Amino acid sequence: MNINDEDALGFLNRLLEWLHQADLRNFGSHIHLVYVASGAQHVGNIQTQNVDVEKRQEPAKTMKQNEENAFDEDTPLSALFRENSHEELRRIIETWRPCLIDDDASVDALKMKAFHFDFNKVIATSIYIDLGRLLHAHALKDDNMNQLAGYLYRHSNLSSSLTTLYAQLRKYKKR
Repeated sequence: MNINDEDALGFLNRLLEWLHQADLRNFGSHIHLVYVASGAQHVGNIQTQNVDVEKRQEPAKTMKQNEENAFDEDTPLSALFRENSHEELRRIIETWRPCLIDDDASVDALKMKAFHFDFNKVIATSIYIDLGRLLHAHALKDDNMNQLAGYLYRHSNLSSSLTTLYAQLRKYKKR
């Protein structure tokens, strides 16, 4: 089998996307993937393993405080966004609806409070991109991304880690 640099890079990109979609945890391991172009002579790769995997890294203190002061389970997602961005939020939620599990079409998009996605129909990246556009446009009340991350952590299946969810929102806000 003859694999050129473009094939290898394409495969690596697909592999990284699959890992991102699966939201895999590495249980304390630091995984470094290194792509080396032809002609390189040496690559150092360090992997460490933490033995005590029961101790989880605590989310940032501000995220913990936000979790305590967060909205209740009956609060719709639209409550976190400014009113002048509600129509854009409605449009985005409507595009998510075919990908939601147990979506009740009779509920107005701005009154929805649960977002459980079928990841066979949508990739998490596209949802983060939609949210990133809203964040970039300063659509959030008080520009509080911690609050949005906490809300989505409790009201969706985007990520099983609050810290990861916040990091993804921050990443896609910049794009």
